[in-house]
Amino acid sequence: MTHQTRPDSIRSFCIAMGVVCLLSGCATAVSTNGPKQDSPEDAAAAYTRLGKAYLAENNLPRAQQALEHALDLDANDSGALEGLALLYQRQQEFELADRFFQQALKADSEATRIRNNYAALLYQRGEYAKACEQLRIASQDITYTNRAQLFANLGQCEMTHGDATAARQYYERALDIDARNGRSLLALARIDHTQGNNERAWERLQRYFTVAGTNAESLKLASDIASAQGDSTRAAFYRQQLGGS
Repeated sequence: MTHQTRPDSIRSFCIAMGVVCLLSGCATAVSTNGPKQDSPEDAAAAYTRLGKAYLAENNLPRAQQALEHALDLDANDSGALEGLALLYQRQQEFELADRFFQQALKADSEATRIRNNYAALLYQRGEYAKACEQLRIASQDITYTNRAQLFANLGQCEMTHGDATAARQYYERALDIDARNGRSLLALARIDHTQGNNERAWERLQRYFTVAGTNAESLKLASDIASAQGDSTRAAFYRQQLGGS
């Protein structure tokens, strides 16, 4: 992975890590009246939901107010701590974000979603070894709904960190869990092509086309594989498709 393409990779990685899905999943109609619950813990949880709803709407001042109020009610509310970490990450306050992610994991060390989002922050900061370690821990949670995506994230992390062997292992693991994981199919096709195994690369790429269709990245890879196999007609076809994409 070159330095020129890394910024796009970081953005795509953070999206893939599920941070956007987390926030959108929390987005509900935001009331201007604070929630009222019987116990401090219930009230804290309600303010955490409110804060994350504001965060999903990119209303950072109100999000911060609600999340901090949640922590006033329950200093160990892991969701509120995570919410502030995400807020500071969005504001490019990375040291504060790191601190709050660590506090959130201290409050709930079994929270795989929080660990996944912390890994996204570490990856964004270029701390690839630490990001991969957090993802390795997260991937051990066999009950996590998006476990295949976790392994795909781990594969990308290891690839960026320079370990293609480990990356292949984790992408394969993602496909063991979900045979239609498009990210892993495309990544493995790219690895196979780079390592000269173009027949297997082509087979994986065809599976990717079936699952996800075509895009600029996959069309370019198709053209490159065809060229490597000496099929100039097929290579030209995919280059033409790439020009029209």
